[in-house]
Amino acid sequence: MGYRSRRRRRRIRLTVALIAVLLCSVFLVSCMASANVTWVRALLGYDVTDYESEAAVATLSVEDARAAELCEMVEILSADRGIRLEGFENTSEAVSLYRDAILGYMLRGNYSRYTGNRDTMEAVQTSYPQMQFSTLIPAQDFENTVFRYFGGVSVKNESGALYSYLNRADCYTAPVQRGASDVQMNVQTLEETAHTYRMTFSLTNGEGSSENYTAVFLKRDDGTCYFRSLAV
Repeated sequence: MGYRSRRRRRRIRLTVALIAVLLCSVFLVSCMASANVTWVRALLGYDVTDYESEAAVATLSVEDARAAELCEMVEILSADRGIRLEGFENTSEAVSLYRDAILGYMLRGNYSRYTGNRDTMEAVQTSYPQMQFSTLIPAQDFENTVFRYFGGVSVKNESGALYSYLNRADCYTAPVQRGASDVQMNVQTLEETAHTYRMTFSLTNGEGSSENYTAVFLKRDDGTCYFRSLAV
């Protein structure tokens, strides 16, 4: 009886320990889901710096070369969406919202590269014999573009509203290229902080004008920068 009693107590202690671990896991997940609790995310290696609230150290002219670079980056977002943009706070949100826009930007800038490679077209055709292709953008090129302009360390490849992801070929395709955008950008302010550039702007086209947007771009050590967030 003594042996059975000890085994029963060990089982009870093990069960209690497992329940405690489960409760701790649920607590940590709930903490990560809360925007007001950052210590857990910091403990797990996330960058929790409040870049959006950094004090400005300089005000740049809208005619500055940096302003032109940042405006070109905003064009990635606006070309396929007109003047109605959606805000984001991290890389995954940006990619989810602007996947088609990013791919459209790539196609406009490298049209012959993504439409004129007959060998690639034929190779992909063997994997998708029932489909016809006029455009093929390698997923690796898409990922590199995301890393360059939106940061992040990994990208999930999947189909968007216009561009389809071909998993067997690891590339994107679209039935037609969209026309040029008529969106004009109006920069109100451009500030530099210790780690970022912060730009307030609006967009106009034939439909009218947008509300003001605020984009925060995080600096890299090599002098380039990438989207940190977009507030609407």
